[in-house]
Amino acid sequence: MRESIDVSAILVTYNSRPVLEGCFRSLQAQEGIRLEILVIDNASEDGTADWIASTFPEIRLRRNSQNVGFGKACNQGIREARGEVLLFVNPDLRFPDPDAIKRMAAVLLADRSVGAAGPAFFGEDGLRQSNAAHDYPNERWTHGELGPLPGEVAALLGACLALRAETASEMGGFDEDFFLYGEDQDLCLRLRKCGLRLAYLSEVRALHLGRHSEQGTSPREYWRKKLEGEYLFYRKHYSMRSLRRIRMSQWVKSSWELFLLGLVWPVAGRDKSWKERWGKYGAILEAALEGKQTSRHRGIDPAGQWRPASLGANRE
Repeated sequence: MRESIDVSAILVTYNSRPVLEGCFRSLQAQEGIRLEILVIDNASEDGTADWIASTFPEIRLRRNSQNVGFGKACNQGIREARGEVLLFVNPDLRFPDPDAIKRMAAVLLADRSVGAAGPAFFGEDGLRQSNAAHDYPNERWTHGELGPLPGEVAALLGACLALRAETASEMGGFDEDFFLYGEDQDLCLRLRKCGLRLAYLSEVRALHLGRHSEQGTSPREYWRKKLEGEYLFYRKHYSMRSLRRIRMSQWVKSSWELFLLGLVWPVAGRDKSWKERWGKYGAILEAALEGKQTSRHRGIDPAGQWRPASLGANRE
């Protein structure tokens, strides 16, 4: 008889070897639940998959032949997971308390009105990080077109997000049109449109290192990736009128910021923070000027039509 599993921790890895051991040890130290760890490796080039197989043979490992993106890899994990609760965890996350996952799972199983739950994030410096939003990106320019939605939390960061396996299947998992960034906000909004609220559990702690997968990526390229997901989110959930307002506001703000940065370039041009801001606002201006943001995936309906992944029938 197969062992019953309470929680399936699903990790998507891509060149994640430097941070994985701490995450695995943290998950294995969790108490009061039957937990499995399931890793979907997106064709890492640093030996991540081989290291997992040799060092942690008890961990379930799936190797992709290419990087299929975060959302699609998560959906692969959903299909193979056996737990009643699914916990999506980034490789750079740690749980300092041994009952953290048990407490998250308990909230989801006790209250069916909760669609997803997430902990409070802290950095290595001990400072609290922002991982719960009360509105969606540039939502103010939609003039309320999303209408009233359940709960006060609009979105939780996908770096640590828990939901019932049943709910994940009913929602069709993550939208695979998103390659990286934006898929967590999209899922949270779809949950709320279905009448479910989000639970931000401020008493449950998670240590988040952050941006490990983007080491070596230039600021401009990093923001290009984020904005690709952001504009895809706009096209799927906002009207074209709102999108035009967003583009105009982003054009004005980024142009002004770049003008100011240009003025201080002779004295600050070599400073790291200056380069970060120059890359950020350069990418924002570029995205705002594009007539139609393109995606890594073809065939996306700009009117926001979304096709759910096939999950439930294939789940073990």
